[in-house]
Amino acid sequence: MSFYLRTRVKVGPLRVSMSRAGLGASVGVPGFRVGAGPRGAYVTLGGGLVSYRATTRSTAPSAPPLLPASDVVMADITGATTLEMAAADSSEFVSQLNDAARSMRRWPWVLVLALALAGASPWTLLAGVPLTVWVFLKDRIRRTVVVFYDVQDAGEARRFQGLVDAFGPVREARRAWHVVASGALSTTRQHKVNAGASALVKRHSLDRGIGGPPHLSANIAVPSLATGHRAAYFLPDRVLLREGKHYADVRYADLRIEADVQRFIESGSVPGDSRVVEHTWQYVNVKGGPDRRYKNNRRLPVLEYGSLRLSGPNGYRATFDFSTPRASSALAGSLRAMTAPIAPPVAVTPPEPDRIQVAPAAPLTRRRLSADGRISIVGEAHYQPALRRAARGMPAGDRFDQHLPAVALLVPEPRNPHDLHAVRVAAIHPAGTETVGYLSRSDARSYQPVLRALGDAGYAGTCPARITGGGNGRRYGMYLHLAGPDALEIANLVTEADLLTPERTVTVTKEENHQETLRHYHSGPLRTIVAAELAPSTVSSGKHKGSYAIEVRLDGQRVGELTAAMSARYRHLVTGAPRCEAFITHGARGFQLELRLPKADPVPR
Repeated sequence: MSFYLRTRVKVGPLRVSMSRAGLGASVGVPGFRVGAGPRGAYVTLGGGLVSYRATTRSTAPSAPPLLPASDVVMADITGATTLEMAAADSSEFVSQLNDAARSMRRWPWVLVLALALAGASPWTLLAGVPLTVWVFLKDRIRRTVVVFYDVQDAGEARRFQGLVDAFGPVREARRAWHVVASGALSTTRQHKVNAGASALVKRHSLDRGIGGPPHLSANIAVPSLATGHRAAYFLPDRVLLREGKHYADVRYADLRIEADVQRFIESGSVPGDSRVVEHTWQYVNVKGGPDRRYKNNRRLPVLEYGSLRLSGPNGYRATFDFSTPRASSALAGSLRAMTAPIAPPVAVTPPEPDRIQVAPAAPLTRRRLSADGRISIVGEAHYQPALRRAARGMPAGDRFDQHLPAVALLVPEPRNPHDLHAVRVAAIHPAGTETVGYLSRSDARSYQPVLRALGDAGYAGTCPARITGGGNGRRYGMYLHLAGPDALEIANLVTEADLLTPERTVTVTKEENHQETLRHYHSGPLRTIVAAELAPSTVSSGKHKGSYAIEVRLDGQRVGELTAAMSARYRHLVTGAPRCEAFITHGARGFQLELRLPKADPVPR
């Protein structure tokens, strides 16, 4: 959908139009000017500059609300209130919104007065009804700010359109939350009675829409993330923040965006689009198993959620969780595009009909990306000969284990005349590389900035893929094993490599003896993805000391081992020093390492 929704804005009985000459309001007969019109602003964006014209009013702050107390020590992670932010960096636009929000509704008082006097004379009630309607409409005008956006620069229009489009996956996510407080579980008992979690969070259900705040009427779509008390509204020139009836704003240039995939122990209903990575118990023992002392010990799913964290000047912080990482990745990618400076237009030579000309580039080092995810590609119907060669002419079966393995190369195409956000997918085989399709438009918007950053560093991203179809007149297809755009890079792997398929999470033990080594690899606030090596060893301590164990290493340095039971389950994999994806996290128990391994059948008893 286009982000321009209308050329006129209706506020109560008024139809408001805007031009460079100013704001005009008419009622009844078009062109009739009303002297007491609503507050208004005309915002022009072009050439990297913002022109703002508006009426002004004063504003006065009041005391910020307090957070309620909690039994667990919960830290407020919402940052400064909008009052504190507005006091530090106010604007006429924000002042107008605060004036409108604080304006008292007068029509209820008029209605009460008319009803009170109705007993004296019926004429009082007859006069009171139209008077109440008139005061109600006047209240609507006083309590609404009209803003017209004129986005003249094609680059700025394109990136705001990308932000509006990114709200497609955000609104499609089954569940979303605003995290308002977080508390670490520091004692062993807290850890055991809270399903083995490292922290508790307080969260509110999140509404996602494109309607804008209640006191603003605009000619564009306004993507928003809102709870009952707090909200963030994304305009072409700023992020507008609301807390109750108070507004503040943050410029995109000052906004910091972080997104990640997190594991969340869900005690409520499981969203339909969430991925279950493993299970735990409501009450766990020190080894992570179920605590048999509790009869009502529920088995809880561990889900993969997407997390988006925004921060800015004057103490602004916000954390949003989504039931699918696709939503947070799409929104983070579009917001990063909003924070980047507008690049000058690039002349593009028209391609030959039905062909896309890709300019030759300097050779890049192929770098294996995280395969902890799965996405489809589009356009395979146009590249059937290339897919047939990648499949060596063999048909694929219907089951997953019968799909043909392949390796894909991801090539960003910022000069593609059909889509400036395009990402081309090429199959790698002994004879070279051949194009087999593209990422979908929505996925490409999220992945291209990361892939271009890799290219600037001298790398071309690769990932495992699977070929489907073929034989009996069926077309070939392909899907990729690829993590979300915010979890692509494997920190200690800058070349191509064969890694085990990441299908389930396996906990590593004895990391407490290797904290300094893990600290060296850990970066970022949540988790760092690394490539770990598996080697045969023996259990170093405990009742199984001396039994077979799988030792875990990072670049040859020991960082832990698997339990005796898990080592027996995966013993058949440890041939030729295999490597796998892993991630390092940091919490109340220090640095911890978890592996992503293929599914394995239990060891027969």
